[in-house]
Amino acid sequence: MELPSSPITPETESLLQLHGGPLSLAGNQGNYVVMRSDIYDAMLGLETDEEAETLASVRRGVADVEAGRTHDSDSVFKKLSSRHAP
Repeated sequence: MELPSSPITPETESLLQLHGGPLSLAGNQGNYVVMRSDIYDAMLGLETDEEAETLASVRRGVADVEAGRTHDSDSVFKKLSSRHAP
């Protein structure tokens, strides 16, 4: 799906610049909430790109656990020990 060149109207953007949001908008298929990304980051407690990447890493880790893409630590350390034994 291709995004429109101007995803929000100038009026909506002016409102968001004025108070940051969140701003509730009615759409054809439901209601939506929009806000400036700096306001969203502050709500999440993310003030730097590093903090945002940390949260994204945690979310990826949780998804790995939920999908069964993990290994027991004992078996991992045992395998590492056997590979690097003198």
